[in-house]
Amino acid sequence: MEKVKLESLSLAHSLSDKPLPQSPLIPNCLEGGKVSDRLGKLKTSSEKWKDRIEQSDASKFTVAGRLQKKAQSPIELQFEREQNAEPKKCPMHVVRSANQPQLGLAKSPSMMVTTNTNGGTNGHNNYLQRSLSVTAERPNSESANSSSDSDSDGRCNEKETKNKTNTMSAAAERAALGTRVAVPKLDDEETFEKFFASKKQPSIQTTVISEDAEVNDFDFDSIKTTQRLVTKRTIQGPKGRRAARNPLKSLAERSDITSEYTEVKSGVAEREMRRLKLESYGHRSSNLAAEAIAGLASVEDFKSVALKSSALPLNQMWVPYKKLMLLHVKGRTHVQTRLVEPTYKSVNRGDCFILVHGDQLYRYVGSYANVIEIARSKKICAYIVENKDLGCTASAEVILTDGKFLNERHWKKFWELLGKPEDYIIPDCGHADEDDLFEASLIETNKIYEFQDDSLVPMEKYWGCIPKVEMLDPNKVIIFDFGSEMYVWNGKTASTNAKRAAIKLAQEHYDTGDVDYSSCYVNPVNYAAIVGNRESYKFLRRCEKRGDWCILGKITQNMETSLFKEKFSDWPEVEREDLEKDYLMNGVHAVKALDGQALYKGEPYLEPNLVLENANLGRGNFYYDNDSMRHFDVITISTDKWQIHEFNFDNAKASSYGHFYSAESYIVRWVYQISVTVRELSGKISKRATVGRDRCVYFCWQGNDSSANEKGAAALLTVELDKEKGAQKRVAQGDETPAFIRLFKLLFQHKGRKDDCLERRNTWRLYQITGNVPEETLLSEVDCHARQLRSRASMLLVHGDKGVLYVWHGCKSAKHTRDVAEQAANHLKTEKPEDLFTESVSVVQVETVEEGKRASEFEAALSGYDSNAYYSLLKESTKDNAYTARLFHFSSTQGVFSATELQYALRCQDLHSPYPYTQAQLYNARQPTIFMLDDGDMLWLWMGWWPLEDLKITTEERSSPTNENRAGVNRWISERRAALETAVSYWCAKFGENNEKDFHDIKGYVVWAGLEPLAFKALFPDWIERDDIKEINMQDGRTDEPTPITDVLKQLTQTEYPLVILKERPLPEGVDPTRLELYLNAADFQTALGMTSAEFEQMPLWKQTNLKKERGLF
Repeated sequence: MEKVKLESLSLAHSLSDKPLPQSPLIPNCLEGGKVSDRLGKLKTSSEKWKDRIEQSDASKFTVAGRLQKKAQSPIELQFEREQNAEPKKCPMHVVRSANQPQLGLAKSPSMMVTTNTNGGTNGHNNYLQRSLSVTAERPNSESANSSSDSDSDGRCNEKETKNKTNTMSAAAERAALGTRVAVPKLDDEETFEKFFASKKQPSIQTTVISEDAEVNDFDFDSIKTTQRLVTKRTIQGPKGRRAARNPLKSLAERSDITSEYTEVKSGVAEREMRRLKLESYGHRSSNLAAEAIAGLASVEDFKSVALKSSALPLNQMWVPYKKLMLLHVKGRTHVQTRLVEPTYKSVNRGDCFILVHGDQLYRYVGSYANVIEIARSKKICAYIVENKDLGCTASAEVILTDGKFLNERHWKKFWELLGKPEDYIIPDCGHADEDDLFEASLIETNKIYEFQDDSLVPMEKYWGCIPKVEMLDPNKVIIFDFGSEMYVWNGKTASTNAKRAAIKLAQEHYDTGDVDYSSCYVNPVNYAAIVGNRESYKFLRRCEKRGDWCILGKITQNMETSLFKEKFSDWPEVEREDLEKDYLMNGVHAVKALDGQALYKGEPYLEPNLVLENANLGRGNFYYDNDSMRHFDVITISTDKWQIHEFNFDNAKASSYGHFYSAESYIVRWVYQISVTVRELSGKISKRATVGRDRCVYFCWQGNDSSANEKGAAALLTVELDKEKGAQKRVAQGDETPAFIRLFKLLFQHKGRKDDCLERRNTWRLYQITGNVPEETLLSEVDCHARQLRSRASMLLVHGDKGVLYVWHGCKSAKHTRDVAEQAANHLKTEKPEDLFTESVSVVQVETVEEGKRASEFEAALSGYDSNAYYSLLKESTKDNAYTARLFHFSSTQGVFSATELQYALRCQDLHSPYPYTQAQLYNARQPTIFMLDDGDMLWLWMGWWPLEDLKITTEERSSPTNENRAGVNRWISERRAALETAVSYWCAKFGENNEKDFHDIKGYVVWAGLEPLAFKALFPDWIERDDIKEINMQDGRTDEPTPITDVLKQLTQTEYPLVILKERPLPEGVDPTRLELYLNAADFQTALGMTSAEFEQMPLWKQTNLKKERGLF
């Protein structure tokens, strides 16, 4: 059986080695008959489709493609960096202070250890001294502590030599320095033996037992038995242990211990001079302290003191920004925003730069900057403008695009700040890959420390890496060193001692000067000098010190600057989202309407309150604190006024204190006291009152037409005049508080300069009266034209040469408004101020004119008097005018659509204000914007304008300024739709819902800036035509006809349009230009795209876009 198995196996092996016979079905002549050949052919054919497809043109739109097109790419990079090479980071070292505390004592200047570069030590370096009067010349004690007993014999000769030297020089030293004082010893007879002698004698006597003592047997009964104590076992130590040294023997061998020292008396001459000076002040006959006498006798020059600017923060140290900063935005993946030297040599044409200087903000966009850098720089500038970050107070950014030199004034100012000469040419961009090169190299230079145990310990996890938000622990103090920027980040719950010590240690490390980046690819301090196409790429990786433009800043948690946030890879984006990004993500319908019920309810009424030096002054007369139930009376001590010129100032006359001119600036000093009264337990006002100290405030009033030099001079002279170191407050014309107006009772605001106004006293002048009480009356001069008349106001028409004064009352003027006007007229009749009347006028004639009654002389005095010149309310007899209008501002600058109600500065709770708002509040807001005005039974929606940007260069582009930013325009449309829907909700909350009518039968109109109708202008006390804004809105197809809110809502909410209208340009408002197919019905959809809506949705997004472009729907 076994034999058969073996034969079978051998036969199977022999057959497996033979080749397979040829199959008759597959001829030998056929190529690829084998399976392996077939697989090879399939693989080859699968790769041939790439040859039939055109290459992608995506590279043409990159920076590399643009450089290749113009053949401007440099041959090589600034430095070589292998793709997979290990990162070159700075070595990690623990940073400690050079002045460490000794023996655990607190740090103080007298205990700091200084380093001697010569290697020796002297008496000044000893941190423990016996007395301040001990001389500094003491022998060194380096050989005092011996290491073993065996070497004591070798030092005997040295010891004898030193003793002889001390003995020989003792006499000379005693004669030269002073009296020798002996140091008491612990074991001498005077202090030791005599003190303990009284204790030794009684102890000897008590040990002597008298020989006559008798012992009785019963005495043993008083002995009590106790438990035997445990005997301590003696444990023998190891035999190799060294025997303990004798401390007395070691002490005797020390040669640096002296038994006496030389007493040095210092400061004898100074004490004698101080005594003689005090006697000259009459110190013996005075009861005052010596310090008080010296203070009274001293003479100080306060003008020589350099005062700090009130515009800067209180703590001038460690502010995380400079007055002039140049930010470099560069990179692709993690865009780096770095502070570079603010000079023209740092700029190149391949990146974006942001120049911050006070109230100016410039954004330079290089012609070869990539889209990521452009978008990032735009976002940073938007954050700076909205949050007034980095000490910048600019209201808008100035965009400077390389190659488009439209606004030469901004370009000239930009290069002037950077100090660029006229013949200097800005370098072109560098290699196409330098963005990634510098981005990675700069990240590796990041040095991050954590403050621990009075030292800066490197954080190994984040060393040379991009920071992350997770590292910011509220309990820690973290130091970030980015080369040109160093920040001390303080957590909210970190200890105060750690914060204080960390900033001092960081300051010491910042001032050391040695900035060494020799182990890295680049130096983050001066890397900007080699970015771009430069003639030389040599740079120093090690600097002696940081420049004056570098930053050492202290940052508190949740108060970080945008420059600090840009260093992190995952900082949460809580600021305003970019309009283009928001449009692409959410479309036109992203903005939602607000709750009209909440807007109508509003906030609780608050009285106007002026806060100075943390004290509430209310309206300037009193303030009642509801929490403490205390009544504060404000008592005016004195008021002074100065008129400001460009280089000096003059004292104003007391009779003209209440007269201000729009082309001038003034300083007003108000000295006041605060008297506090309380109530007794019975509820009656207590007779006891507490009068506080004299307080002082300086108001800097600046007219709307005053020059910039005068405004600056007023601010500087305010600091010079402020000898009391009181509060300082800037007051712009039109922003006067009730407390400021009460200083003058009547406050006049004249147009122009005082000299020009005095010459116009022989002409008619018209004044608009605002204010609800006589003590807060404000008279503002307006154009002497009939269009300035208001039916709800009372006005004064004055002729200074004739001595004629007309009091004109509108037909709807309230009683308290008429009373204010009558009292103002009586005051002018009595006082006859020289600002209004000439010296020849002896009597002022006052006449009253009611609206609607003929007054020929009054009508002749006004230019263009006509019944249609202004909006009169004579025909509106049914409307109740006892109301105060409300104004709401719609805005989404922080990324969220919101509404804010504006408050009238002179508001009174029991009296209505006819004209609480001004035209400047609409036009000074950031555009484009929306305001909603509630005029009792009518709603007005005021739409702003789209500002022309610096990028417009052609007439065709200027014809439609909204073509620049299509995403922003659609966001603007969505905000308008939300504002209209909010207006409908507000109307329903005020008047109730009416579902039978469209949009609840809302009564309101939409008006555009520069094209306001006469009825809208009549809601403001004064109106000035703006032809420049009118032209912008007329170019966009706006008209001066007010459009009902219902009609505009129907247009913006329309969901279906004919195909013909969607192919026309411009598109109807409210239409999403990227999704025009949504507005087609089924028939037009089939006609336009050749398929149904369901088939179209199944296509990929790129095919949908190409199809819409072919059919003209994109």
